[in-house]
Amino acid sequence: MRHKKNIWSYFVLCLAVVFASLMPMTAYGAADWPSEVAIEADGGILMDAETGTILYGKNINEAYYPASITKLLTAQVVLDRCKLDETVEFSQNAVYNVEQGSKSLSMDTGDRMSVKDSLYGLILHSANEVANALAEHAAGSTEEFAKLMNQKAEELGCTGSNFVNPSGLNDPEHYTTAYDMALIARAALNYSEIVEIMGTRVYKIPPSQKAPEGQTISPGHKMLKKNDAAYDSRVFGGKTGFTSLAGNTLVTYAKKDDMTLIAVILNGHQTHYTDTKKLLDFGFSHFQSMKLTDYEGSLVPENHLTYSDSNTDQSLLLLNQNSRIVLPKEADLSAVVPIVSYDETSLTPSGTVVTVNYLYGERTVGHAWISPNPAVRSRLTRSAVPEGLSDQAAPGGRFRMNLSRGWLLAAGAAAALAAVACGILFFLKRQKIREARVAAVRKHRREQWMQESGCSAEEFEALLAKRKGSSGKKRRH
Repeated sequence: MRHKKNIWSYFVLCLAVVFASLMPMTAYGAADWPSEVAIEADGGILMDAETGTILYGKNINEAYYPASITKLLTAQVVLDRCKLDETVEFSQNAVYNVEQGSKSLSMDTGDRMSVKDSLYGLILHSANEVANALAEHAAGSTEEFAKLMNQKAEELGCTGSNFVNPSGLNDPEHYTTAYDMALIARAALNYSEIVEIMGTRVYKIPPSQKAPEGQTISPGHKMLKKNDAAYDSRVFGGKTGFTSLAGNTLVTYAKKDDMTLIAVILNGHQTHYTDTKKLLDFGFSHFQSMKLTDYEGSLVPENHLTYSDSNTDQSLLLLNQNSRIVLPKEADLSAVVPIVSYDETSLTPSGTVVTVNYLYGERTVGHAWISPNPAVRSRLTRSAVPEGLSDQAAPGGRFRMNLSRGWLLAAGAAAALAAVACGILFFLKRQKIREARVAAVRKHRREQWMQESGCSAEEFEALLAKRKGSSGKKRRH
């Protein structure tokens, strides 16, 4: 009797091996997270682009108006739905449904431009009628496009945002958070077109009715301009924003050595560039990005990669070459704790069977993505095909393999036990992490209250003891 290849057994076996290899690791206390920086803006965040690690945050979950940094999300939704050579036609609504005096390319009703040129006008020049025209082209109307924006934001993990237009112009229902905006900015790096546009210093927009000779545009971000006092050679992209409600907003991308950082400033008070420079200096001087393939013996248990098949003598599991963590430069590697996760996000590489999330204290500092070795799986598949049976000849386009019924039963039982054990251990680990995070939040709130009220630690403990004593008397009565 012939049986189909047991993919599920192989998958669960891999997960069991990975999970079991993590359990013996011992973690030691993490040193304090660097905090020697402060910004004047109301909200801001510094995030490592590779891992999503938050290096600094101020009011990162408070809602603020984003202004034109909204257009980083607009560009992503457009690229998800449109090709660069498609033609965008400017409607009367697109041209005139903008605030007077706001940024534009002076396009008029009936003007036509490619999606590619429109994206340059959107990101480099922050043209608001271009944002409207792209939205109408991609979704039929700006209202329908806003629904796609919110859907995309949710897919990226945003929980505190709501978008009602593609431009970011004033609307009380159009808001985001520093953390959500960092997620959106991080996702933008996956679009080569956006990265290329942000890195362009000069671009020629084709002729239009009001500009028959065409227009030359350049980025508005001052840290990209060599002749500006704010210029920073580490910065390779970003997006500016300003409205009367939002104040100054700014997204900045910078790279030094092996580390790429994202800085977001919300509701700035004309200090958005100096705030951004402070954050970048802080990030590059206090943290280091570490490639996990360079630390397989310490951060990645060896049997992740040495567990091999007897027939091929090659690893069944592979560590993604882009897996990294970010740590303070003085951190001890023994304080890093690996936690297994089976959850997938929009940024999880395809083919990943398990993710190892690394914690330093209560902070997630990176991920290891582990997948089956395609070379081994390919050879295993070929060796299982009976002689003379090709891929095309196999029913349904799939190979078949001969396995004994006893082996299948044993493998199935082992896989089931491994899955149950993994589930129990994973639940307990998640519960412990959740409790630790709740405790950390309580500690932060207590310290914030003590600072605002001027109460010392001794006075706080005395007040807490008094309150507990009073509560005990009430229960006894």
